[in-house]
Amino acid sequence: MLLTQVRSARRRATRRAAFTLLEVLIVVAILVILASSASIALFKYLEDAKVGRAKNDMRVIEQAYKKHYTEKLSWPSNIQEVASQLEQGQQGLLDPWGNMYNAQVVEVQMPDGTSSQRPLITCQPPGGKPQITWPEK
Repeated sequence: MLLTQVRSARRRATRRAAFTLLEVLIVVAILVILASSASIALFKYLEDAKVGRAKNDMRVIEQAYKKHYTEKLSWPSNIQEVASQLEQGQQGLLDPWGNMYNAQVVEVQMPDGTSSQRPLITCQPPGGKPQITWPEK
């Protein structure tokens, strides 16, 4: 008699210790919600990092343009001419999204009324995002 009472008490305890399917599904749903909100924030930070890298790359390309001008006393006719001065070579001319940077020499009005030329480097992020220019306006 005592042995059967102990066995039935163990069975009841075992049944109570297990999770129901509904409890497991609720926990999984909560974890999915937390993971999706974290991934949204992560993707935003990754996109911000790409924009920062693009600005840094454009700054380096601008310096390569200026170095070319200093050495040859003329602006490069296209962006390919400065690739040899970049640490990464041709790879340095690709933006973080895999497209080629655009560069052109533009006339700029100085505060004293004179005009000067300088390189203007741009890239277009995908997805209809605004164009990135260097130097920034």
